[in-house]
Amino acid sequence: MNIKRKVLSGFSKISDDELLVRGATVLQALSGNPNFPDPVPELEDVSQVWREYQDKLASARRKGSPLETADKNVSRELLAEQLRQLAFYVNKVADGDLRILLSSGFPLSAYPTAGVVPDVVQHIELREGRQSGQMKIEFRAQRNVLLYEYRYASRRDAEGNLDWSDVFTSSSSRGILVEGLDALQRYYVQVRAVNTYGKSTWSDPVAYIIR
Repeated sequence: MNIKRKVLSGFSKISDDELLVRGATVLQALSGNPNFPDPVPELEDVSQVWREYQDKLASARRKGSPLETADKNVSRELLAEQLRQLAFYVNKVADGDLRILLSSGFPLSAYPTAGVVPDVVQHIELREGRQSGQMKIEFRAQRNVLLYEYRYASRRDAEGNLDWSDVFTSSSSRGILVEGLDALQRYYVQVRAVNTYGKSTWSDPVAYIIR
């Protein structure tokens, strides 16, 4: 069986210095790389976020106040999110081609456990977005997963079954933003995980009323 590799897109368990080096390595590798002609997000934007994180990290270490540390943590998450989006773009473009993946500067995942599809996604939490009509989806991440699929519904069909939306994808289990929803409407959400061996079954529906 031909197992597709992918680059890693998780950064929560690496140190501040490792994240700084990871960002610099990826930016250097992708700059002018013909395998990735149109990076998303743009490298100039990622570079700006990287420089801001570098400055915030230096300031936090120099002053050590709670405010500088908090600013550094916010900047770290912004950089991590930019790198997650870049990793998603790299995986999509490379489509498992090891040579192209290696040229990205990202570390590669290990091979998935043979023959095992992902577990059912657990601990789904729905939160309000910053604006009316928005909803954020978060859930417990799984190892050796290529991506996640999610769908939502607010109505039932004639037979009483939830009338699900199209299926959407995400490379992250954190901060998935759904927009354009109806205020004061109850929405149901389901999530499933995908790897090279298949897809998990859909999670149990989780409900949330949009503000």
